[in-house]
Amino acid sequence: MTSSHHLSLPDQPPPEPLLDRLQTPVWIFDIERERMHYANAAALRLWNAPTIDALLDRDWSSTMSDASRQRLADYRSRLQRGEHIDEHWTFYPGGQAVSLHCRCSGLPLEDGRIEMLVEGLESDILLDASSLRALEAVRHIPLMVSVFDAAGQLLVRNPAALELERGNASFVDAFEDPDQARQLLQRLEHQANCLLEAVMRVKGDSRWHHLDLCRTTDPKTSRAMIVMGELDITRRKDLEHAQLLAKRQLEVVIESLDVGLLLEDERRNVIVANQAFCDIFAIDALPDTLVGMDCREAAHAAKPAFRDPERFVARIEALVAGEQGQARDILAMADDRFLERCYTPVIVDQRHRGHLWGYRDITRQKRREADWALQASTDALTGLANRRAFDENARKVAAAVKAGESPAALLMIDIDRFKAINDTFGHAEGDKALCLLADTLKGKLRDDDLPCRTSGEEFMVIMPNMSPEVAEGVAQRLRIQIAERAIAAEALPFHFTVSIGLTGFKASDASLEALIRRADAAMYQAKHEGRDRVATRW
Repeated sequence: MTSSHHLSLPDQPPPEPLLDRLQTPVWIFDIERERMHYANAAALRLWNAPTIDALLDRDWSSTMSDASRQRLADYRSRLQRGEHIDEHWTFYPGGQAVSLHCRCSGLPLEDGRIEMLVEGLESDILLDASSLRALEAVRHIPLMVSVFDAAGQLLVRNPAALELERGNASFVDAFEDPDQARQLLQRLEHQANCLLEAVMRVKGDSRWHHLDLCRTTDPKTSRAMIVMGELDITRRKDLEHAQLLAKRQLEVVIESLDVGLLLEDERRNVIVANQAFCDIFAIDALPDTLVGMDCREAAHAAKPAFRDPERFVARIEALVAGEQGQARDILAMADDRFLERCYTPVIVDQRHRGHLWGYRDITRQKRREADWALQASTDALTGLANRRAFDENARKVAAAVKAGESPAALLMIDIDRFKAINDTFGHAEGDKALCLLADTLKGKLRDDDLPCRTSGEEFMVIMPNMSPEVAEGVAQRLRIQIAERAIAAEALPFHFTVSIGLTGFKASDASLEALIRRADAAMYQAKHEGRDRVATRW
């Protein structure tokens, strides 16, 4: 039966008794809605359906593969153009495979849609099991397969190729570059196979495909035909382009950095170095000339540039041998510079593949930090340590005493009648008194002692490794020396005295505040006993 049998469905069903006499199965399928609309008796037997109603009610969508759905979508557009389609199908009614040659024709409906009339015919070509399996595999593999005649006209496509939405495009039309396609056709006249990568037209867009072209013989016409397999490699090409771009960007970034970079392989040979690295180490050569250099020899040659050359080399060897994680060091240079060195092991596929070293000159930063630290811990008027520095150092000494180390003492010094000095001579002269006291402490104490100005006229001295007896003697000498010094004021010279409270660091002290309270109590005791004296509280 062909499309010349004008059946109007579903209003005028075919004459069932006549079609039921046919031994070949005939059925009508609505591709768009994926439903069966008619089947003769032979078709019912083919589809293993007890009744026509059972067949019409069957859910075809749930059992249809994507490849079959794509193949039928192509059928629909071709049937709308009036084509007749003859192709081999394998069906699975009741789970059993049935291979059948199908002739498909279009049946227009009153609503403008078109259905497919299928006639199951016996094929004049018998396919063995291997051929059937191969045919089914081609229909379901994701590889896009198209077959053209020798002139490049389309013969057939598998479902994966149908998704490219090229219609009946010829071999040349499938390529973004028609000249490239024509050259390929000419090459295939003289060679049987060809592999290449090309830009192809896909769904109105351009995509990179890997092409496997083969010239063979058409089993139906015995003429030459071309089989083209396509695999979309656009993502790979995009990644390759991105990698090339990233590589160039990385090269630009590496060269523009003010950080000296050196990348070694696992054998400690240089892979990459930048200009900043050469500048930091005063290497009079271009970075490219360092590639391949043995980094062990270079490290030993660079030792004189460091204050501790042996430690510089030993640390490198330890980092490399340990294959540990990232590390950061500060290196003191012989020319008074400071370098920050960052080490990162290069791990690829869980294997140690090299070493990345980064060097940055931080001399200005270190000096700035030292200045900031000094400012943050120094009293601006006297140049002594301030309360913040006192607290920090007192805690360290207290921890050492708790650990059973040498004893330590603390002096609290307060200028007697300091308010009267300011009121009588002015604040400028009061500041001179504070500075005189500070200068006395600086000049008369040990290097290990730390004199601090903790508030207005109050000073404290941390005296590590000092017994109570020795500390009391030091306190008495300080008191006398301060009383003997005179302030050259504008009106007339004047003297001042101090009261000193002495205490010791105790392992039993619960906090630094307990130590300070004892020293404060001792100092007020000295004031209450007449000033210009030393009082102790242990």
